[in-house]
Amino acid sequence: MPDPAHAGRRPKGDVGLLVVASVAITAGALCYFLKGPEVFLATLGDDLDLLLSILPKVLAGVLLSGLLTVLLPQDKVARWMGARSGLRGLVLAGLAGALLPGGPMMAFPLTVALGVAGADIGTATAFIAGWSLLNLNRTLVWEMSFFPHDFVYLRYGLSLLVPVLLGLSARAIFARTKAEAPRKDSASEGNAE
Repeated sequence: MPDPAHAGRRPKGDVGLLVVASVAITAGALCYFLKGPEVFLATLGDDLDLLLSILPKVLAGVLLSGLLTVLLPQDKVARWMGARSGLRGLVLAGLAGALLPGGPMMAFPLTVALGVAGADIGTATAFIAGWSLLNLNRTLVWEMSFFPHDFVYLRYGLSLLVPVLLGLSARAIFARTKAEAPRKDSASEGNAE
């Protein structure tokens, strides 16, 4: 997870935003020239309605993230979900993600807040994976309604270990990247002399 001192700060050149904005502008131009101004304006109106309907959720999610960052006890989060929490922390994070009700406006701010409070990259990864793959609310309400139960049981069973495996992988990759950073810094200092 990012350093708490820099948590919540986005880089000035947000590549993701630039990519999405470029695709949106291109799609808008194509819609205008291929389908006409009437379809373009109707679509723009629908998009504005969607924006207005999700804006309160986005604002609530940002507010939730900020408040949880302050309210979560850092010593307990670090002990239960920090880098030294081991396998227990990954299992706990995956389980918490599976039990968390709500959508991304609940899961993502909570993940940011956990990271600022002391959760490491592995438990944050396990939490998001647990929420994405094992969410009980979504499984019971939606999957069980649309798919045969044996399919749902198979999919869920095959996904049970994924949050822990992804958390272990994230920890290993992060540890390797962190270990290589000092070597790159010392190599660049040696080249500068």
